[in-house]
Amino acid sequence: MKSIIKSSVLSLVSMISFMFSGCEQLVEGINENPNQLTLEEVDAGLFMNGAQLSNINIQLGPYSRMAAYYSGQLIGYEQVERFRYQYEVVNTDFDWSGYQSVVNPAREIRRRTEGNALYQGITKVLEAHVVGTYASLFGDIPYSEAISDVDDPVFDNQLVVFEKLQTLLDGAISDLENSSGQVIAQDFIFAGNRVKWLESAWTLKARYYMSTKQYEQAYQAALNGISLPRNSMRFTPLDLQGENSTKNKYFIVLQNGPNLGTGDSYLMQLLDAENPVSRNNEKTNESARSAYYYIDRLNSTSNMGIAHELESQPLLTYEENLLILAESGARTQGLVVGLEHLNSLRAYLNSGAFLNINFAGLSHVYLPYLASDFEVGGMENMDGIDPIRALLREIVEERYVSGFTMFMPFDDARRLRKGDSDIAVPFPLNIPTATLNIERFLVPEDEMTTNENAPVDPGLFSPTQVNQ
Repeated sequence: MKSIIKSSVLSLVSMISFMFSGCEQLVEGINENPNQLTLEEVDAGLFMNGAQLSNINIQLGPYSRMAAYYSGQLIGYEQVERFRYQYEVVNTDFDWSGYQSVVNPAREIRRRTEGNALYQGITKVLEAHVVGTYASLFGDIPYSEAISDVDDPVFDNQLVVFEKLQTLLDGAISDLENSSGQVIAQDFIFAGNRVKWLESAWTLKARYYMSTKQYEQAYQAALNGISLPRNSMRFTPLDLQGENSTKNKYFIVLQNGPNLGTGDSYLMQLLDAENPVSRNNEKTNESARSAYYYIDRLNSTSNMGIAHELESQPLLTYEENLLILAESGARTQGLVVGLEHLNSLRAYLNSGAFLNINFAGLSHVYLPYLASDFEVGGMENMDGIDPIRALLREIVEERYVSGFTMFMPFDDARRLRKGDSDIAVPFPLNIPTATLNIERFLVPEDEMTTNENAPVDPGLFSPTQVNQ
């Protein structure tokens, strides 16, 4: 791991050096070229944009699609996406590139900017985001000895990693609370807006507390989390031309062929008013969201909703924060508190603000629920379960729907499977021969072959520690 990480930073220096030197011909005395930068001469800010874009690629790339396959939201139809959908993955399908492309430059920025609290806080959030995603998906991972001179870093216990990330985020929060709101040109996400980064840090803390089932801590963290839709952390493609263009990650995949789509996935069944499992009722009309979420696999340019080439994609959102408040609040504060937060989300959904202009005119209704709706015999409790459980079931289902294209549905499925199966979303397995759901991703092959401390891979169907 060590040599790969070092090479990534040096490669970035070489790239920046090339940008300065342009297309000048090689001449004698190149070692004296004043345009040849060293690592120390590169502005720390130049690392920021690359680290953020790398994190975006990890959060919205193949792992996101696989998580959607394994939670009943997407269908893989052809080529590698079909293999992944059918659980046919091997260790070589995975990598931990984020150590080199996100964690390493984030730490380099911090080393260079000890007196700049804003840089310190932003880079700690970036590191916590990518490492927490790896810990959630893979279980035990290298962390305490990663990005170091240790040739064979130990694999830290998953719970220990989450504890370390909570401490890192505490540091980020302290930095951001004591920083100024200056604009950073290299901050692709929030342009140096410290309030948005601060709220994202709190929501990330809440997300990880949900993962470890520390619901009281999750609730308290989310109270400080993303407070407005415009403060959500999202990847927004730039409407540029040629080599500098950026595109929605789903649009990019769809351009390569009809390999994936929503099809008749369980997610789409939930949104279909005519389907027996539909979540539509007299207070809920999902017509607009169904159309917005639909991904046409046969024609990439026909997708005008969530897979449109310039549609923004969620990383950490206002919706997730409200739903953390709703679930953790219901669990720790009671039905009234949980319902209040759920209805706050429904009011936002009812405004239609989550839709783009192509779907804002379609039917969408999200009227507030009443406590009586979750009492035995109420519209959300026709099977007569405990009212709190009925509310939690609705909240979890909303997390499943609102979390489309994020890891939230996959994380929830694994978190709830053992002790809360009565409120979990009952999506089916993808193939008739399957008997178990995916519980984790496989340790990357290069880590297995080069790190003497790598454990025996527990396999796809073995729950990670937080879900045992």
